[in-house]
Amino acid sequence: MDKIIKNQKSKIINCLVILSLFACNYDTDYRDADYPDQSIYMPAAYPDGQFVIDDINRVIGDLPFAGNPYRYVADEAKREFRVPLSVYRAGVNRKGAFTVNIHLYPGIVESINEQLEEDSKPRMLFVPSGKFSIVNSVEMKDGEVFAPFDLVIDLDYLIDNAPDEIVALGLEISSAQRIVNPDLSKVAVMINTKFVKPTANFEFTPDPGYGRIVYFRNTSIMAKSYQWDFGDGTPLSDEASPVHFFAINGAYTVKLTATGYLGAVDVKTLTIDVSE
Repeated sequence: MDKIIKNQKSKIINCLVILSLFACNYDTDYRDADYPDQSIYMPAAYPDGQFVIDDINRVIGDLPFAGNPYRYVADEAKREFRVPLSVYRAGVNRKGAFTVNIHLYPGIVESINEQLEEDSKPRMLFVPSGKFSIVNSVEMKDGEVFAPFDLVIDLDYLIDNAPDEIVALGLEISSAQRIVNPDLSKVAVMINTKFVKPTANFEFTPDPGYGRIVYFRNTSIMAKSYQWDFGDGTPLSDEASPVHFFAINGAYTVKLTATGYLGAVDVKTLTIDVSE
């Protein structure tokens, strides 16, 4: 009986505690807080201040992000090579509109060139005046997190220097209205012109059981499309690495045409002997 009474008392006390919690009024005190100031930066400068273009325009590694949907686009009609860049706003809010200034900053390219020389590697070329254009400033709109802008380089200038040169241009951002992240305020846009012109190449292996079936392995670089002529009168193939059946034994001249991103082509031909 004593045990039952103790249990009942315990339940009553617990109920009273719960009721008292709901009955009490708790005042919420809202106070102003000092939030960190907004800062600005260029994503292209992450992580080492170098934005490198050295391959045909395809997604490699991380997917494109807002403000930088692709690494470049070539406008053959206007003869322009556009590199999309952007300024980002960092902070707890997106309030306020302000101006971000865009400056040329050759110092970052020169420092990279000095390191290349120490490593016995060829220096990069500075993109000369008249072969590029860039805006002087961009406006960050109220509520927006990034402001995009393009670096435009003369397309024929790149083609003229392909495939052996690396060309570069240094940029820096500043603003009188926002703090600039010093680690991400400067970027060297570096373009390895090797990607402008493709190199066609391939290998082949006859089937060990039936030699008139041949496996072709495409080893071309910097190409976006291919065309195979097997030299036997059959239709052309646009497969990357086709398998082909030759109806008659003999020697065939196989031609691979590789087309690059900017329309340049390269051709590789090999004569192969086919037999059962």
